[in-house]
Amino acid sequence: MKDTLDIKYAKHNRVRLKEGKRDEITKMFIEFFNEVEGKTKGMEGYIIMDNIKDSNESIVITFWNSKQDMDTYYQPHNKDLSDLIEKAKPSFEQMPERSSYSISCLKM
Repeated sequence: MKDTLDIKYAKHNRVRLKEGKRDEITKMFIEFFNEVEGKTKGMEGYIIMDNIKDSNESIVITFWNSKQDMDTYYQPHNKDLSDLIEKAKPSFEQMPERSSYSISCLKM
């Protein structure tokens, strides 16, 4: 396993989706993160997970080396992220819930 010492923070985004919308939204999220990958200051990676038992729930976790970069990225003035949320909003059962974490240990 690779020790990922530079990754210090994570943002957990829980998304509740309307029935039948998960595949569409997952594809949209993958395309979005492929676009911003390597262009977003401090973002070290991401994971998109679809709940196995609940077809209306997805989780997106972004990984950061700086809390400041993470906090800046998730501000309302981030046009790229705001545009993604507006585009996906009709498919949301409720708006995403976000939580911030410091990472004690991450090995991959």
